[in-house]
Amino acid sequence: MIYFDNAATTIDKDKSVADAIYNSIMSKKYANPSRGSYELSINSLRKMLEIRMSIAKFFGSYDPLRVVLTPNITFALNFIIKSLFKDGDHVITSVAEHNSVLRPLYDFKDRGGEISFIDIDDNFNLKLEEIEPQIKSNTKAVIITAASNVSGKITDLNKVHEICQKNSLKLIIDGAQIAGVCDFNMSEFDDTIFAFTGHKALHGPMGTGGFIINGDFDFNQVFSGGSGFKSFLKTQPKSLPEFFEPGTANLTSFIGLEAAINFLEKNKPYEKLNELTKLLCDELHKNKNLEFYTVLEEKNAPIVSINIKGMDANTVSQILDEEYEICTRAGSHCAPLFHEKMGTEKRGIVRLSLSHYNTEEEIYKVVSAIEEISKKHV
Repeated sequence: MIYFDNAATTIDKDKSVADAIYNSIMSKKYANPSRGSYELSINSLRKMLEIRMSIAKFFGSYDPLRVVLTPNITFALNFIIKSLFKDGDHVITSVAEHNSVLRPLYDFKDRGGEISFIDIDDNFNLKLEEIEPQIKSNTKAVIITAASNVSGKITDLNKVHEICQKNSLKLIIDGAQIAGVCDFNMSEFDDTIFAFTGHKALHGPMGTGGFIINGDFDFNQVFSGGSGFKSFLKTQPKSLPEFFEPGTANLTSFIGLEAAINFLEKNKPYEKLNELTKLLCDELHKNKNLEFYTVLEEKNAPIVSINIKGMDANTVSQILDEEYEICTRAGSHCAPLFHEKMGTEKRGIVRLSLSHYNTEEEIYKVVSAIEEISKKHV
């Protein structure tokens, strides 16, 4: 089996991840964090801090207590959007966004908020020059993907941040497709929130994610419950990170994420990912029966998206699975506005996404399989 759906989730993990999860359970060292003054509870609270410290270090953040841990990036983005914006506020986003951004924003719009969208050009770059003309007196923030989960195009976040700083706007980044793919230094992004997920290129467990805060934000309560302290308050304690972490943390999985991040910190795969992505794209371009939704730059998310001329994307993906044991992702990729822009709402797109565990040999096999399919069916 060849796995080329790493933009959805990675199935390859370093052994240290599995060992960390197993040991966290079998050691019986960890009770409920912040729910007792005995050693096992304190162990868990200490471990949560260590996990935040590893994440903060990896992403260049100065304060581990401003690292919020959530079940995934969808929870993170919902917390951020629903907490920050109120009726009458205006937010600018893009047509390349994932539904984890779009749907909370549509909820915001239904409550009386306003949304504006910037477009993408023929090379799948976001038209960042469209941001400033859409800024109004009630504009509060720009919410932007760090990289498209369809085209793999990486956003010029420095340019977006410069625009936001110039116009006193907050910046919220959906970092799902760049966390573990390229360096990101949170300390360079004032007045910014960076959301991440653990189960993609960080090669951590499912059920892990969060966001990192740099700057002052006026958060409102979204979700509430047990906190382990200030129990007589009728609202969630406003201190970070507890304000966004009601209930018992998924400590075991986050211990696995810590191991994954510590491994990546010592073995950053960015150059290899770029090389594999370029090889895949170059080899596929030899096939004249393909349509491309990826244009490579110097740095890219490890994604190459295609269609075979005259074929439905789901059919191609199904043949790759059933006849070649190759796993790809077809359909709309939870990015409906991108597909509307491309006119692929019904046809879909075949997405090939890599991890550093993939090999050149696998790339040549995938390219050969797509070549065979295109010759048979076109």
